[in-house]
Formats: sequence, C-alpha cells, structure tokens
Amino acid sequence: MTTKANPPVSLSSRQLIAPVWHTILFIAIFVGLSIVGGFFQHAVKQHPQAAAPAGNAVSRYISVLVFEWLLVLFVRAGVHKRGVRLRDLVGGRWATPADVLKDLALGAALWAVWMGLMNPHILGSGTNAAQGLLPQGVIESLAWIPLAISAGFCEELAFRGYLQKQFQAITGSAAWAVLLQSILFGAGHLYEGVGPVARIMLFGVLFGLFAAWRKTLLPGMIAHAWTDIFGVIIFRGM
Repeated sequence: MTTKANPPVSLSSRQLIAPVWHTILFIAIFVGLSIVGGFFQHAVKQHPQAAAPAGNAVSRYISVLVFEWLLVLFVRAGVHKRGVRLRDLVGGRWATPADVLKDLALGAALWAVWMGLMNPHILGSGTNAAQGLLPQGVIESLAWIPLAISAGFCEELAFRGYLQKQFQAITGSAAWAVLLQSILFGAGHLYEGVGPVARIMLFGVLFGLFAAWRKTLLPGMIAHAWTDIFGVIIFRGM
C-alpha cells in the first residue's frame, strides 16, 4: 500500500473540507465555463475553416492551463479555511522508489481499463466536438504534453479529491460522493452529446472508486495524464 501523508488534521467521512458556499461557487464557475467552452466547440464545428491555423492552438493551451491552476488555487483557498492542505486531498506519498513503481503500475492498470472502455464497440464512438483543441504538428503536440500532465493533476484534485471528499462529508455516503462528482465531470462535456457524456461519467465513477479504494489520487493522476498524452498524440499517429 502506498504510504500515507501526515495530515495536520484527521479527515473523517463527515467532516466538511471547505465551506458549503465555496463548493457551490466552485460548481457554478465550472458549469459556467463549461457552457462557454461548449459555445466555442460548437462554433468550431459550424465553421471548421475558421479554426486557428497550426501553432495558434498553443495560446489556447496556455489559457486552459491558467484556468486549471486558478481552479486549484480556488480549491486551496477553500480547504485552507478548514485546515486542510492540497497534499491531504491527494493522499499518499512517495517515500521510496518502490512507492513510485507501485503507483505507476496501478496507474497503468487503471489506464488499461479506461482504454478498454473507450472501445467504440462497448460505449460507442466519440464526436469531433473537441477538434478545436487537438494538436496539429510538432509544436502543438509538444505543447500538449504539459497541458495533459496539468489536466491529470488538476482535474483529479478537483473532482476525485476536493468534490468527492466534500460530497461524502455532505451526504455521508461514499457511493453518492462518487456518483455526484462523476455527474459534474460529465456535465462539462455536454456539448459532445449524450453518448460521450455517459462514457465520461463512467470514467469519473471508475476513477472515483479507485481513489476511494486506494486513499490516494496519485495512480489516477498518472493514468489521466498518460491517457491524454497517448490518446491524442501516439494513438492518433498510429
């Protein structure tokens, strides 16, 4: 088992990790920005010829990167009010090389399950709604890598770390916590259609269950980041 961090407080299943108003505001910000993103993706689908030429996507990657870390700072500000640190949300700590290898192996296993669920024969194929963000060429592909790593850390921290723990404290149920965070996770992709959203929600459930089981987000962060890198760069190039 991965070694645990030494938290300044003992996080119980019914202990709020942030004020309720903070969680409501977090959800409002996320949903609002998701709607804006949906309008952007719709515009790209309607006018693909107007999409930015190769190289210009880097500026969009930077804006997404900034948003993700502003969201992390917002989470930090909320949990800090209850004496909780970001490392407490992540859980686990790499004290030895064996800890690193174990989480890498668990991340690989989780990634394999995720890739299996992405099989179009299981959950259907996706859409082209996100074409406006996909990298084109070497420069954009290289710029995509830090974005994917950032997404792996920030999204897992926000959904499987902050929201899942907060929902468990509010509802008193780990099952409800996993379900609610996965619904919000999928809601950010409504513009892709019902099928893709259902698949993304299932991913949220899978990663939420894994985080609840392992009491750490580290394998999920590894799997999330690697999936974005492999799926968009390597898989598309094969």
